[in-house]
Amino acid sequence: MGRTRHGLGSPATGDGAELYAPNMMPGTVRTESDVVASAMIDALVTERVLIPGGHYAEPMVHRSLRVGIGSSRPRRDDSNDELLYVMGGVGVVTIGSGIDAEAVDLREGDAVQVHAGEASRFDVHQGELYLLSFLIPAPVTPWSAHLARPVGRIVNVAHLGEQLSQAATSGRQFEVLFDRTRGSRGATMFLGFIPTSGAPEHYHLYDEICVIVRGSGFLHALGSAQPIGPGSAFHVAPRLLHAIENPNADDVWILGVFRPEGSAAAAFYPDGRPAPTNED
Repeated sequence: MGRTRHGLGSPATGDGAELYAPNMMPGTVRTESDVVASAMIDALVTERVLIPGGHYAEPMVHRSLRVGIGSSRPRRDDSNDELLYVMGGVGVVTIGSGIDAEAVDLREGDAVQVHAGEASRFDVHQGELYLLSFLIPAPVTPWSAHLARPVGRIVNVAHLGEQLSQAATSGRQFEVLFDRTRGSRGATMFLGFIPTSGAPEHYHLYDEICVIVRGSGFLHALGSAQPIGPGSAFHVAPRLLHAIENPNADDVWILGVFRPEGSAAAAFYPDGRPAPTNED
């Protein structure tokens, strides 16, 4: 994968092994401690690329962004739509420019959508704003254009708890933050809530990146059980068998971004049977 700029900054110089890990397998858990920070265009922002895309064509990318006190430089990405989730801190995001600019307060649990070509910036007045960023190739190349969906009204910021929860496998619930009904043309972002005992082994037909928001447990994939906790990220390729184990009393909160846009309940068991809540 070439060294292209992704919004706030560009990959660090050097051999890039820590950032790009081109041979990283799907189903491998990574955290911020596993990668080095990128060299940034904006001194206020620390970026770490956790899921780089590897050798996939037009891949999704996941990174963490930590924004310090002040006003970040305006940022714009003409190649990718971006979905963000606030893991911690408070701030303001401004999307657009001139008289069309929209400034919205952000807090933990909010999600942000920025379409390719749109300008955006962050203002932080205290502490640190901790963001999860997901880059989704915009429909300007053949595969992305094929996956793109007609969209409804464009919503720039979604607040956790304002959307209806829906059912998934084994008593799990999920809340959709962005999909085609809210202007996301290439991907769905949702937050899933996994109770004690967790989800059974299953697979999806879509391509997904997952990040743990709250709680701890284990990801079962590739024949092993890997510990997961807040900030743990992993890529679930289509048809990769996986399961989340939650041995604790409290739910595990898992943030998922997948494409093509669709239903987060679209899951299949190892023998190919659709899960009972499969809507596709």
